[in-house]
Amino acid sequence: MSALTLRGARRLAVALALGGGLLVAAGCGSGTGVTGDVDNGKTQFANLCASCHTLAASGKPPSNIGPNLDDSFRASRQAGIDDAQFQGVVHRWITEAQKPMPRDLVTGDDARDVAAYVASVAATGEAADESVIFKAETTPEIPDPSRQELAPPGP
Repeated sequence: MSALTLRGARRLAVALALGGGLLVAAGCGSGTGVTGDVDNGKTQFANLCASCHTLAASGKPPSNIGPNLDDSFRASRQAGIDDAQFQGVVHRWITEAQKPMPRDLVTGDDARDVAAYVASVAATGEAADESVIFKAETTPEIPDPSRQELAPPGP
């Protein structure tokens, strides 16, 4: 091999090693991926959000004003969506709230904490199985074999 080819191979090896290291570092962190003070989030939720939103883990009575958060997240949780994604969705709903939800009700670290709390408890425990409004149903299975494989096209 020529010196030019060896130099190119070394650069490629260094780039691959750095890329692999970044991928490993990106995968590190907490098991749930949720960031924030969940205890503060629970307190903030109970004081500011539970009057409109139902969340079984909050210990507050159900409300019919805003969406039931257990019902809202049940199907996604059953599909395997992780807590970090739930937290991102909730945080965005808080920061970009649509009427009648007040946009500046929870801000800054408190908004992040509320999102972390909701992400960690929505549609879990007893709330994972039973809706306040609707009976929980499991997602239907995909037929095996799929419909496309059942009958070949005929004349």
